[in-house]
Amino acid sequence: MSPAREHHIQVTRTARYLTLGEQGPGLEQVWFVLHGFSQLARDFIREFESLEDGRHLVVAPEALNRFYLDPSGGRSPDARVGATWMTREDRLAEIADYVAYLDALYA
Repeated sequence: MSPAREHHIQVTRTARYLTLGEQGPGLEQVWFVLHGFSQLARDFIREFESLEDGRHLVVAPEALNRFYLDPSGGRSPDARVGATWMTREDRLAEIADYVAYLDALYA
C-alpha cells in the first residue's frame, strides 16, 4: 500500500469585513486593520471609531477561520466565537489564501 499523499485545491470562500466611514470627496486615508487571535472584526473595529470623521475609511477584514472560545464548543446559542488568521498547520497555504483575500478586498 502506498502512503497517503497530500493535495491542495483552491475553493471560493465567503469572507466578512466591516467598515467605518464612507468613500467620498473628503476621504483622505483608508486604513486596513487586522484583528488579533480570537477576536472578531465587529468587536475590533470599535477601537477605531474616533477615526470616523469623514476623512478616514477603516476596513476591518475578519479572519476566515472561526472557532468557539469556550472549550465545551457551541452547545449554547450564546457561545462566544473568535477567529484566527492561521495556525502552524499548512501555514504557507494559509498565508497565500489571506494575501489573495486582502488583495481582493483592496481592489
